Amino acid sequence: MSTYLQLCSQIRQECEISGTGPSAVAGQTGVLARLVTWIADEYTEFQQEKDWKWLHKYFTVSATSGDGEYAYTDCTDTVTTTAIDRFSKWHKYEFSCYLSSAGVGSEYPLKLMEWEDFRRRYRYGTQTNSSPCHVSVDNNLNIVLGPIPNATYVVLGGYQRGPQILAADGDTPEMPSRFHKLIVYDAMTRYGANSIASELLVRAAGEASRLRFALMREQLPAISAGDALA
Repeated sequence: MSTYLQLCSQIRQECEISGTGPSAVAGQTGVLARLVTWIADEYTEFQQEKDWKWLHKYFTVSATSGDGEYAYTDCTDTVTTTAIDRFSKWHKYEFSCYLSSAGVGSEYPLKLMEWEDFRRRYRYGTQTNSSPCHVSVDNNLNIVLGPIPNATYVVLGGYQRGPQILAADGDTPEMPSRFHKLIVYDAMTRYGANSIASELLVRAAGEASRLRFALMREQLPAISAGDALA
């Protein structure tokens, strides 16, 4: 496991840059400042490349009578038990709900509808509130329920967490620790390109490719076969 500062020290050593440090991620100048920036930038970009499992989280939200629209800030992460604060997207095929007064034993899946189809069905004309059976995501990334609930329902589902931003010396990447060196190798390719160091660039790219392949095998959802065609 490596902290942000340790990753910055590792890249300096891997790039065979003379001297020591950095002693902190803040207040650096010259090449050390670039290394600090590249480590943080590479990790931020890397998290957004794929739907990594370590960023796949779950939530609940209490949908009250007469209210059929919920932002991610209305929802509670099931692990942290706090409002979602880092959000990328919903996992649209994981929505379910249950009538609060009936308990979790009454849970049932919500059928996904594309927003335009949902809007034509549930947002035109006069509607009658009832038990939700459909769910969609509107253009503002809000969860919308149809019909609008006629009582309090607990809605459950999955979401992809937004990227972790490395900022302080002791910040530790949330990705599996044995793959932390991948951040270093990815950042090294920037140093190699910037310094026109072809040997370093080739070595960094090769090591990064090896680790990325192993991480993808572990941290990407398994590919499953679709339903048979009628």
